[in-house]
Amino acid sequence: GDEQMAAMLRLRRLATRLLRAPRPMPIVRAFSGKPGEHPGDEQIYGREAEELELEKLGIERFDREPASGPFGTLEKPAIIYSTKGERVVGCVGPKEDPHDVAWMNLRAGPKHVCTICGQVFKLEDAANRYPQLKSQTA
Repeated sequence: GDEQMAAMLRLRRLATRLLRAPRPMPIVRAFSGKPGEHPGDEQIYGREAEELELEKLGIERFDREPASGPFGTLEKPAIIYSTKGERVVGCVGPKEDPHDVAWMNLRAGPKHVCTICGQVFKLEDAANRYPQLKSQTA
């Protein structure tokens, strides 16, 4: 009864006091370095290390923009670059007559044709686009 109610009130007051108590400021650690250098570079490996090394050469390792260019034909397909043997691509058709996105999985080798508009795509190794990539990823 009363004893339990008094204990709950004391607990509530304590919790309120703790929540309102000043807290120590977090320690913020700032790193400084030369432009192009990243703190902890020596701890980075794999794709991230490749990306940082190529960034120093002025190459964007992973193109994050949608592929665009002239409409791909059998004679002159739209070239899509990848560091792997395949890549998912979404075709939206020509600028004059766009269509809903048609997704396809491009594989190295054959040309791929959009079933809606007939645009032709071909997957090529990203190392063909940037010769510096071959020496960095070999």
